[in-house]
Amino acid sequence: MKIVGVTLKPLSVLRSYHTIVAAPQRRIPPGDAPPTRSYFVLLELAADNGLVGYGEISDYETDALDVAALKPRLEDVLLGADPFDLERLTRRMSFGNLVDCAVDSALYDLQGKSLGVSVTDLVGGRYRERVLVSWVVYIRRPDLVEQEMAEMVRRGFRAFKLKVGLDVDHDDECVRIMRQVGGSDAQIKLDASGVWSVDGAIANIRRLEKHGLQGVETPTNPRDVAGMAQIRRSVGTPIIEHVGKDLSYALSLARERAVDVFNVATVSAGGLYRAKRLFAIADAAEIQCLLGSTVELGIGTAAQLHLAASNAAVSYPSDLIGPAMYVDDYLTAPFQYADGYLTVPTAPGLGVEIDPARLDRLRE
Repeated sequence: MKIVGVTLKPLSVLRSYHTIVAAPQRRIPPGDAPPTRSYFVLLELAADNGLVGYGEISDYETDALDVAALKPRLEDVLLGADPFDLERLTRRMSFGNLVDCAVDSALYDLQGKSLGVSVTDLVGGRYRERVLVSWVVYIRRPDLVEQEMAEMVRRGFRAFKLKVGLDVDHDDECVRIMRQVGGSDAQIKLDASGVWSVDGAIANIRRLEKHGLQGVETPTNPRDVAGMAQIRRSVGTPIIEHVGKDLSYALSLARERAVDVFNVATVSAGGLYRAKRLFAIADAAEIQCLLGSTVELGIGTAAQLHLAASNAAVSYPSDLIGPAMYVDDYLTAPFQYADGYLTVPTAPGLGVEIDPARLDRLRE
């Protein structure tokens, strides 16, 4: 099997909620701001046997990707290649994590379809049938947080992540509301987006621990590994941090015992093939894992689910909220949540199908 065609289809879709995270000089929105629009590219790799593999360049900034210039670069690497040559192709790919991830997904999709097996079977086998998802609540007024929580609890979610970091008094009130609405059994993580100082993180986490926290993600500058380790030693709540294609960073976090949980994702790692290496580091260091997200649509979510299904280390709720965050999708059967879980596809390849009418509706 050889790749004979590369097609890129730009898409856009509205989010259901406005999404604000902590950053310097940013302020808490005074009201319910309009939802933002996200931009995607659907990647199609055609093979000489008639099969098509799909990948998704997920939620990128419009000025960060030149789609017209990308196509010949992809063709230079992929045309004539065997989709099973993952090691060779992965070493040639340096398009950036989002694009590398899309190519990786499409290669696995072709492999699975050609063999008649699920991508899960190709990357480790089915350790779990479904994946627990933590609904992500972004920085909003407390009354809007309460409304969103009530809606998501009604829809069956029982794990949550709250974006924090702009004002600890506001954070305290929002976590209190989340605990009240979610109940005593709700799993609640926080994500400070790296804006706290080391001392500030220690003080703030200690203050917020009274609400019962499952973990705090990126409490300070993630490159300050010594500072992360100091925070971990000083609080009773597990510390979570993103790891990606830079394996040396994951090794430094493990070596310094700076975190309890790795946030791994196909998008940050540059695909499933590279992400498996991060799970190997986590396993060796006895570090738990969850799947992070750049808020994917259908193909991106499918790839993430196959990764989670095949790795025992994914013991924390994962942030795969795309199917409920966007107002539309291009799949014939968009993913649906059941009791806060997403079921892993079992059909060959990524296990999902594209709906041409839905896809045309999202074409950008």
